[in-house]
Amino acid sequence: MPVKNYRTLHGIRGVAALCIVAVHSPRLFGVMPEFLGLAVDLFFVLSGFVLAHAYEDRFRQGMTPLTFLRQRWVRLCPLYAVGLLLGIVRQAMWLYDSPTVAWTWSDLLIALPFAVFMLPAPLSPAFPFNAPMWSIFFELLANLVWAVFWRPLQSVKVLAGAVVVCGGFYSWALMYWETPGLGVAWVNFPGGLARVGYSFAVGLLIYRLRDKVRTPRIPPLVLMGVLPVMAFFRPGLIGALLSVLFVFPLVVLLGARSEPRSGTQRVYESLGKASYCVYVLHHPLAVLLYAVVLQVSGQRLESFAPWGGFVFMAMLVTGGLVLTDKYETPARRWLTRRPKVKGREPLPAPGHVALPGGRAAEDDGVADSAPHGARPHPGP
Repeated sequence: MPVKNYRTLHGIRGVAALCIVAVHSPRLFGVMPEFLGLAVDLFFVLSGFVLAHAYEDRFRQGMTPLTFLRQRWVRLCPLYAVGLLLGIVRQAMWLYDSPTVAWTWSDLLIALPFAVFMLPAPLSPAFPFNAPMWSIFFELLANLVWAVFWRPLQSVKVLAGAVVVCGGFYSWALMYWETPGLGVAWVNFPGGLARVGYSFAVGLLIYRLRDKVRTPRIPPLVLMGVLPVMAFFRPGLIGALLSVLFVFPLVVLLGARSEPRSGTQRVYESLGKASYCVYVLHHPLAVLLYAVVLQVSGQRLESFAPWGGFVFMAMLVTGGLVLTDKYETPARRWLTRRPKVKGREPLPAPGHVALPGGRAAEDDGVADSAPHGARPHPGP
């Protein structure tokens, strides 16, 4: 049975990654609305939907939580390692500029082992080498909880209950800390648990109900523009709350029911394919670019804003596509083949699906993989 493609979700994910680039690069774009940072919450919803699509059948076929987490590590590790290396280079060049903490070599040596294992360091900031990695940590926590409790979460009632509880906790946390940036700092760390818990769980629920809810077809381009257009209206705290609780889940649901026309499908696929690379590398690259331009030309990047930012985005997407094909995909294949358990065939690598006769097929790298026996597909 063929697996449905979700190309519109590819495009939404790519645009969300570019929104994060804009909000994290004030030297390239100028000061952007903080609302764009809620693209992370949209990522979490997409992640719940994507992983349910890729792994629910595998869990039913006997995949263990440990095997699942290993495949998630293989999926995230290659580009995470590049981002970490760039962050170390940046720190070594004393390019990292924290407004609150004077960093020392001792601090960096303390933080490095935690960063290697994708964990927050007991310092401030908790992710000094690559700040956006806080969201990867929280997503892996959500992945772990889902892998351990996937059986009870098969019940729509139990899953809906989890959505309601996490949504209530998230609403309280947002009002208590008065910031949508929950989980970014140690001071609001518990709020990050609610943040990922709600959005990831609602993504799982949307996948479960995707064919049971009637929705109109909304043009994919409109859905891709929801987040950036809303940002420039600068909704306040209540607007952020309503967006996370209702707007973003609705965008994913509508995106799952709408496909772009054949002439633009490759654009949507490419945006999704490059999105993780764009997200994981943009922050250290932007800081290093600032230093290089200042050293070579004597000019600050602020003088090129915002056009320099758009050029940077284009470079990130193009480089992300090349890096995904030439480095990430081969690295994931290599990591998946090591170690092999004697007498057992390994599960297909993320980005591959099993085909009859032991062959493998590759998708576009946006999702981890499809259920066993499915046709290759470019959807998440």
